[in-house]
Amino acid sequence: MRLSPVVVLLSALLAVQLSGCASQPANQAEAADAADETGLPDYNDETDISIEWRKQLGVGAGTAYTRLRPVVSGDTVFMADTSGEVYALDLADGSEQWNVDLEQAVTAGVAQDNGQLFVATRDGFLHCLNSADGSEIWRSRMTSESVAPAGTDAKRVFVHTVDGRVTAFERADGKQAWSYETAMPVLTVRGTGTPLVLDQLVITGFATGKLVALDKTLGIPRWDVRLATPDGRSELERLVDVDGAPIWDNGIIYAASYHGKLAAVSLNGETRWEEEGSTYTSPELALGNLYLTLDSDHIQSYDMASGAPVWTQKALHGRRLGQTSAYGSWLAVADGEGYLHIMNQVDGELVGRKLLRPKPLHVNYPNQTEGTNWRALRGRDMGIRSPLVATDKGLLVYTNAGELLLLSVQTD
Repeated sequence: MRLSPVVVLLSALLAVQLSGCASQPANQAEAADAADETGLPDYNDETDISIEWRKQLGVGAGTAYTRLRPVVSGDTVFMADTSGEVYALDLADGSEQWNVDLEQAVTAGVAQDNGQLFVATRDGFLHCLNSADGSEIWRSRMTSESVAPAGTDAKRVFVHTVDGRVTAFERADGKQAWSYETAMPVLTVRGTGTPLVLDQLVITGFATGKLVALDKTLGIPRWDVRLATPDGRSELERLVDVDGAPIWDNGIIYAASYHGKLAAVSLNGETRWEEEGSTYTSPELALGNLYLTLDSDHIQSYDMASGAPVWTQKALHGRRLGQTSAYGSWLAVADGEGYLHIMNQVDGELVGRKLLRPKPLHVNYPNQTEGTNWRALRGRDMGIRSPLVATDKGLLVYTNAGELLLLSVQTD
C-alpha cells in the first residue's frame, strides 16, 4: 500500500514531537535554564551554591500570606507545614525522626525552647509539644489567630495574635498568666512579629505603628515608641504596621515599620536614632550594620551605631523579596519566583544566585513557550516567603510549595 504525501508528512512531524518528549539534549536544558533567568540582574559569580538535601513536607503556604519557619536545636530541625504536620528532621541529611498531625492548618511556628515546641493552628489554639517525640503536652485557646512564632522564657510563652493582643501562657500547664490588648485600626497589614523577650520586658510592634514594651511579669505597658504615624485621606494611605520582629543587641532594640521608620531604642524607651525605611520584615544585624528589605524590594544597609545609610541594592526591584538574612560573610534573600540571591555584606554587590523551584516533570517541547513547559506546575506558588535560617551546616529554606532545603554557600 502506498501512503499519501500528507500521511508521510504527519508521521514525520509526530516522530519529531515524540523525540522531543522522550529526551532533552544538554544544550536544550542549558537553554531552558538561561531562559528562566531572563529579566534577572547581572551578578558576579563568586559563590558556589549547592543543595545538600531537599524534602517535601506538605502542601506549603501557596498564595496564603503565611511565613512559617524552621527552628534548629542541636542536630535537629523542627518544621511545621500549613497542612497541620509537624516534623523533626536530621539537620545533616534531612532524614525524618518523627512527625505528628495536628489535624488543623498551622498558621505560626515553630518556636522551640528547653524540650518544648510551640505551634499555633488556624482554629485558635496554641499547641505545646514534646520535642523528643512530638507528643502533645497541652493546648490552650488563644483570643484569635496567631501568624508569628511565639516568644519564650524559662516559665512562660508569649503569643501575639492578629486581634492586637499579646498573651502570656504558663509553660507548665498552658494556663493564661496575663493578656494585653491595644486598639486596632480599620485596616492592617496581615502579620505580626515574634515578641522579643528580655529579662524584665516583652517587646513587640502593633498595627498602630507603635513599639510597646510590656512588663514581663504583669503584662502592663512600661513604655512605647511610635515608629510610624498614619497620614493620608484614605485608610489605605493611613496604613501603618509593625509586622517584623524587633531584634536586640548590646542593650539596644532595633525595630522597623511599614510606612514608617527603622529605629534604635534603648531599654528605657529612649530613641537613639531613626531613619526612613518602610518594610514588612524584620531587620538583620551583622558586621556592625543593620540590613533591611524595604517594601520597594530594595535592600538597605544602615550603620548600627548612627543609623546612617551605608549602601542600597536596587537591582532586585519588583521581585517580591523576603527578609534579608546574614549567612557567613554574605547576605541571602529569596524572591517570589523561587530564586535565592547572595550579596556581599560590605557593599551589597550581588555575588551569587540559584533557582530553587523544582523543574517541570516533563521535558521541554520544541518551539514552545516557557508557559507551556511549566504547565505541569501551573497554579502552584513556587516562590519563597518564609525567613531563611542560617545554621552551622548551611542555610535552611522553606518554599511556598512546602519544600524544605538545606543549602551550602562557599566561595567559588
